[in-house]
Amino acid sequence: MAIIDHMPQGMAGNALVLCSTARLARSLRMELGRIQRMRGATQWQPPTILTLSQWLDDAITRAMLAGELPADYLPRQMLDNMAERLLWERAIEKNTQGDAAQALFDMAGLAQSAAEANRLLIEWNVHLAGGEQTEETRQFLRWRETFQALCRQYQTLEAARYLDRQIDAIQRGVGSLPAELHLAGFDRFSPQEKRLLEALTTRGVQVLRWPLGFDQPASAVQIACDDAEAECRAAVAWAARRLAQEPQARLAIVAPELGVLRARLLVMLDDALHPASIHPARAEMPRSYDFSLGDPLSAHSIIACALSLLRLSVRRYRIPQQDAGMLLRDVHWSAGVGEADARARLEARMRSRLSSRLQLEQLLRLARKAQLDGLGVARLVEHLEAISVATAGWPRKQSSRAWAAAFAGLLKAAGWPGERSLSSHEFQARQAWDAALNDFDMLDALLGPLDAGAALHRLSRLVQERIFQPEAEGEPRLLVMGMLEAAAAPLDAMWVLGMNDHQWPPPPRPNPLLPAEAQRRANAPNACSGVQTEFAQAIHARLMHGAAEIVFSWSHRDGERELRPSPLLSEIPQQAEMPELAATLAERLAQPSGMQWLDDHVAPPVAPGEIQRGGTGLLKAQAICPAWAYYQYRLGARALDEPVEGLDALARGNLLHMVLQAFWTDRTSADLHAMDEAALGAAIGMAVEAGIRQFVEQSDEPLPPQFAALEKLRLQRILAAWLELEKTREPFSVLECERRISLDIDGLQVNLVLDRVDELPDGRLVVLDYKTGASVSHKSWAEERIAEPQLPIYAALALCDGEVAAVCFAKVQAAEQKFIGIADSAEVLPGVCALDGARKLFPEDRFPDWAALIRHWQASITAIAAEIKAGEAAVKFRNEEDLRDCDVKPLLRLPERKLQLERHAEHE
Repeated sequence: MAIIDHMPQGMAGNALVLCSTARLARSLRMELGRIQRMRGATQWQPPTILTLSQWLDDAITRAMLAGELPADYLPRQMLDNMAERLLWERAIEKNTQGDAAQALFDMAGLAQSAAEANRLLIEWNVHLAGGEQTEETRQFLRWRETFQALCRQYQTLEAARYLDRQIDAIQRGVGSLPAELHLAGFDRFSPQEKRLLEALTTRGVQVLRWPLGFDQPASAVQIACDDAEAECRAAVAWAARRLAQEPQARLAIVAPELGVLRARLLVMLDDALHPASIHPARAEMPRSYDFSLGDPLSAHSIIACALSLLRLSVRRYRIPQQDAGMLLRDVHWSAGVGEADARARLEARMRSRLSSRLQLEQLLRLARKAQLDGLGVARLVEHLEAISVATAGWPRKQSSRAWAAAFAGLLKAAGWPGERSLSSHEFQARQAWDAALNDFDMLDALLGPLDAGAALHRLSRLVQERIFQPEAEGEPRLLVMGMLEAAAAPLDAMWVLGMNDHQWPPPPRPNPLLPAEAQRRANAPNACSGVQTEFAQAIHARLMHGAAEIVFSWSHRDGERELRPSPLLSEIPQQAEMPELAATLAERLAQPSGMQWLDDHVAPPVAPGEIQRGGTGLLKAQAICPAWAYYQYRLGARALDEPVEGLDALARGNLLHMVLQAFWTDRTSADLHAMDEAALGAAIGMAVEAGIRQFVEQSDEPLPPQFAALEKLRLQRILAAWLELEKTREPFSVLECERRISLDIDGLQVNLVLDRVDELPDGRLVVLDYKTGASVSHKSWAEERIAEPQLPIYAALALCDGEVAAVCFAKVQAAEQKFIGIADSAEVLPGVCALDGARKLFPEDRFPDWAALIRHWQASITAIAAEIKAGEAAVKFRNEEDLRDCDVKPLLRLPERKLQLERHAEHE
């Protein structure tokens, strides 16, 4: 039950309320308006509600306009956080010039620490005694002198000294002051702020605290949960239950590390309170909750798209192909909606043909070729060409103001922010982007001339550090806040997460550039455990008066680490019963109560005359797992290629096939034996050149010269080693290489490629299949379901007109060269057993002769083909290891299958 009338009685309408945060000021204005409306008022004089800096800026500006202060008493502009750190970086760079280790320094991190140390000196009166100054402190003081000189040069001040000057003016009697001043949400005051309050009191201002909570502490309990996930689930379940019981209740979830938990809580709250928001059309529906902390502006999709476009456009960046893929899938530029399907197909082509990092020109060439192939990416090509033209006119270096205009122009040329109308959140994010570009423009004097890469780096940092949150609609009933945030009015109930002793009180974090003892003497923030405990106790007291009921929760463990509760909970009773945990939307939808079980493993049968893609891969997948064959080859599902630098294993294998084909074209074993060492070397070189030439003709990008030279050496070594093995064979002639055939297997039409067929002097045939991988096996050839069916298919079904003497894999690797297979008689191929010598694998009772083996292959492959024709698509397999090369494993849902089997076993 919330207290309605908590406004101090008798407070003048023109009174002043100063809030600790801008968010609290906005909330308090809304709360006071709500109270007046509940009282029936239609008009009222609200108090002035501002932050401390807002009020001081206004008061000092009025004094300057009234002539009480000279016009140059304060600089025209104060350094914001980004500009201050930038100036600190410049100061540090000036002081470390000539240091050989400068390139190793984390300038941004040093600047952050230096800015914090400077604020501690000014705001908290940290006094540096000469005897306790460390080398780090002396270095920092040198940086500080340079920083202040730069401030004088640019006629500006950082926030701490700016506030000091404002307080000086108040102490001098400048400006008109209110009769009374109310402070809201301040947990502690720095010596600098105390100086201001003393000056106000001296000048007759009555300084009061604005009551934000109840007079009496809350009814509180503590709850122990298994881990942070369980804590969040318990808090969300509590909020959902309370809002269901009391829709007008005012609740809060508070966390010390809200930034860490924000994403997790957001998903859980949507699942519990707004499940309809999972639909894209309702993603921005009004929420009953509101977070006090937003996300970095760069994390919002429309802004992430803008930054990715700029990274692609700055030629010194070779962006990861993953980022290029995200750009192609992004709707916020070019024809992201109209050409979405075509761009998805282009991404698949890009992943298979371009290296893992690429530039704009490579993507443009690929898109142009795709458009010529009829892919339908005309607008994309148009916008990529516009980007290319825009970047071609960029100078090597220019000011940040010029870069801001150039970046804005490039995004417009790219069709950003897209062809569809922007949603409310997207529109607000774009406004924030425009403001960020304007602020980047304002850094012109501090940054100086920059090249495109440096300018983009600075802009990216600015956008990354800018926190953005779309405006909430209506009046959210649930606030999700950090520990430092205060609600504008007492709440009905509150849940405080993360009350473990390693988080609360927060651990000390003294500034490394100042002596630790000096920070402790000044009671500076983060100086020591005593300071942190005192600060945490102040916040704890505020929380205890901030709601009628409070739940404090903590975790038993974090992974394998055992955790303990915060000592601040020692006086709070523990709730005995375990809290309810919120289920995710997926978990609720998966409840078996409303589901039907259907054993459906038969797909539509193959239509007469329908040609099946996949060749021997289709039959191999069907033999191992029918569902694999159905999803990948009949439905066309497959994993996208993973881009690599250079060539992946498949491309290397294809290239070696081309080289072997080039060597054996119009050659026999007699030709091989007739060559001397020089002739053989020349023939190998010509074959490698021909193979690489053919490979490049079929590729979208040429091989880099250095990589091509290395690949030639690799191929020459492999081919030379392989030909030494070929020389040990009986005479043969190469009858066919890479022959494409269409085969009818009992009415199933498949297309195949024969790697190589050799003819022996007696007319018999040897069927070879090149293998460049490490794992090669023919053990399944004796089984009912043949997992490596390509050679049996060729021998038993494709070459019916000739007598096959041997079927073998040709293992062609730099480390090993050998034939692996079976022959009808000994010595057909070196190292290959005859059928009579392989009875362990091919028992005589089943395979009395070569013809029986051929018949087994015919029967097995025909049966597999019949399964495909009938639509058999069950998820069944002998060994999960056989699925290691399966592209569609996620569709097989193996973890779910395993869970079902375990649950079934439990119920038996």
